[in-house]
Amino acid sequence: MMNKERLQSLAHKTMNIYQVEMRQLPQISELITELPVETEASNQYDTKIIVKDENLLYRTFRVPEDKKLGIMNFASPVTIGGNFQYGVNAQEQTICRNSFLYPELKKYRRTYYYHNIQNPNDFLFSPYLIYASDIKFIRDEKEDQILKGKFADVVSVAAPDVTSMRENNKVLPAEKIAKDIYNKVLATLRVFKNHETKVLILGAFGCGAFGNDPQMVAKIFKQVLDRSEFKGVFEEIYFDIMKNPQVLKIFENTLKD
Repeated sequence: MMNKERLQSLAHKTMNIYQVEMRQLPQISELITELPVETEASNQYDTKIIVKDENLLYRTFRVPEDKKLGIMNFASPVTIGGNFQYGVNAQEQTICRNSFLYPELKKYRRTYYYHNIQNPNDFLFSPYLIYASDIKFIRDEKEDQILKGKFADVVSVAAPDVTSMRENNKVLPAEKIAKDIYNKVLATLRVFKNHETKVLILGAFGCGAFGNDPQMVAKIFKQVLDRSEFKGVFEEIYFDIMKNPQVLKIFENTLKD
């Protein structure tokens, strides 16, 4: 396991490399403020859903170049990149430390992050998504060398913060939390579909520090993926859940049917 200083150093190097390469990069992004409309399914693939105990960087570098990749980033709603520069380490920080996502997120300081600080919405936060296209990833799960680079589209979206609800004695009814997660997952999958991604890397959205119920979250992913609009749209969908056998098992059991 890497110490805080090492993580800080990797983050710093990534931003230095970005400064050198930024003018040649294809990346662009947009803030999606409304739920994308439903579109017909392509029914192109027999979608495989794979639940694995693996680092998302491992999977990112193993998706073939000709298959467009989409990654769901479990974003901090109030801190751009979740303080990855200071050695904090979870899913979003792993992405920001090893890719050029952070400069895209910074563009929404006012319209997304400050908006959430001003209006936490009972700790559900904003339903907005940040869609970043062609983000370059420069290290795999070993984080020990700069690689040729792998491009992926990244959706950054914040789960409800149930932990903060508890701390503030403001826990919302489970149905309200579930509805918020459902709409965010639905918006994420629709926008990936609209951008014609073929392989997705998802995970246990909001089940870490934010304290959401993994049973609820897994069930919501299943419900959304079972909608006819997603039939055969994606070739493979990975749920990368690291070092949490209990949550992994819940997702395996819920998504296998």
